[in-house]
Amino acid sequence: MGAIARMAEAAGVPPTRLMRDFAGLSLGPGRVSLSDYDDLRLYDEAFWAGADRRAVVGRRRGLELCRQANFRREFFGLAANRLASCAYLAAHGLPVAQVEAIYREGLATPADHVLRSRDELRRFLQETAGRPLFGRPVEGGDARPIVAKTAAQVDRIVEDLGETPSRGYLFQPRIAPHPQVAGFAGGALAAVRLLTLASDTGPRVFRALWKLPDRLAELDLRTGQVVRVGARPGADPPAGRARSEAASALLRARIPDWEALKAAAVEAARLVGELALVGWDVGPSKEGPIILGFTPTPDLAAHQIVERRGLLDAEFLAFLEAQRRLAAEEARFEADCG
Repeated sequence: MGAIARMAEAAGVPPTRLMRDFAGLSLGPGRVSLSDYDDLRLYDEAFWAGADRRAVVGRRRGLELCRQANFRREFFGLAANRLASCAYLAAHGLPVAQVEAIYREGLATPADHVLRSRDELRRFLQETAGRPLFGRPVEGGDARPIVAKTAAQVDRIVEDLGETPSRGYLFQPRIAPHPQVAGFAGGALAAVRLLTLASDTGPRVFRALWKLPDRLAELDLRTGQVVRVGARPGADPPAGRARSEAASALLRARIPDWEALKAAAVEAARLVGELALVGWDVGPSKEGPIILGFTPTPDLAAHQIVERRGLLDAEFLAFLEAQRRLAAEEARFEADCG
């Protein structure tokens, strides 16, 4: 009730009206939860500017739809394992982040780039102390900068990674962003998230946004131009004048090498054609677009809130219906063969 009262005050409507509104959306096709209703600002009709809020899907419902679209679950493992996905895409000539070293304790097979013990991990960190690196688990978890300039920092990283899951930990060189957009993320490489949908005619880019540290930016699919800027859920955006100036600067931005960036995602989507709905993270780097990773269960909420339109438009519903028919046909085929 406290959350309802807070949202009702923000929207300027009576709590009873808000409760009825939430109830309708929670039972609708998007099946939004109360946290979805809050996080996606569904209580604020002015924010959605007349868009059909019944087309907005909640996080749990979004995950269900991703799994319906990607009904061949055996291919989820390729996306989950960064080492496997990186090697697979690279073998087909697609641009991916290089793997400089793999930490996986206890292996017996010798290799220059495999760190098999804490001592070898320590030696690697000491030898690369002057170079910026990123580290990330082979499965799960986010990338983080590796700062190991002093003995104390090396010791801390070795201690932190001592309990690394059995799948291992990757070290990759820091990738410099394209100079045209470097300033928007403090010199870091900010990924563009592209959603691709696959059909009989091949994959296509469905939606696109730019994932900045404290903001999200909707991108024009034709040009790569920023068309709308919104706060990233859970982040603290700049306040007051700084926020306004940052948004104005972003609205003049355009992702460099846009056609090549989209083409990289589409070509990669052809290689994982068994996954019909994929979220691709592609970085506009100094050397050109580079694929940073992909997922068959992308965060659909981010696209909806920055674009202020729901997922369940005519294009997506037609795609989803086609996938349901394919799943049913495959199930019948397997039953007949069994």
